[in-house]
Amino acid sequence: MSERPVVFSASSVSAYLDCHLRWFFGYILNEQGEQSEAQRVGIAVHDYAEHRLRGESPTILHPLDSLIAVHAAAAVFDADILPTYRDPVLIEAAFQIAVNDIPFSGILDAVDRQDIGPNTYANILRDLKTTSSRPKAGRYHFNMVGYWLGARELGHEAAIMQLDYIVRTKKPYYWPEVVAAPDEDDIEWFAATLQAVADGVGRADYKPTGVGTRVCSYCPHKAICGPYSRYKEVTQ
Repeated sequence: MSERPVVFSASSVSAYLDCHLRWFFGYILNEQGEQSEAQRVGIAVHDYAEHRLRGESPTILHPLDSLIAVHAAAAVFDADILPTYRDPVLIEAAFQIAVNDIPFSGILDAVDRQDIGPNTYANILRDLKTTSSRPKAGRYHFNMVGYWLGARELGHEAAIMQLDYIVRTKKPYYWPEVVAAPDEDDIEWFAATLQAVADGVGRADYKPTGVGTRVCSYCPHKAICGPYSRYKEVTQ
């Protein structure tokens, strides 16, 4: 039986749900895999946004093949997202919680405090994403429930959750998705999903469950994945 990792995260849970073997490559073998252009842009834009929210002068350090895309996305952040912030009380804040004794950690992009009346304010949990097309609603529901629990653990319970998407089409644009704070059903679903992944890892269930699906198109480990190679040989 495999030992359970020290902590789970939104990205590791997503990796296991995508493909159990993908999780094995990334979290047992510690294979970094190939970083896509979209991932490189996303990381750079997050770094840029963090500096801007802190009132610092950002420097974009990035491979030349992605500089144009990063600058375009950063321009959208400056023009359309940064002005919507009022009082960010948390910026890039790490947290760790336990859900049914299963450790879960993450980093919150931001919690923004906004006035809603005389001597009254509401916390808005915000998460910045870059994407190549307009996303479907609820795509990151698991992540946001986990981040909401983390923000509450840090003393900043949010009344609203908001995903700030920079959609990287030919002309990038801002697309916000506002979501209500999770209720008990959402939290129970989050806990059940986390438990199922933890149980699978505990059983050392690392089957290639993503082979033959779109997961392989963006998996960073496909170059070293034997089942994927055999699948390609059969289907080509």
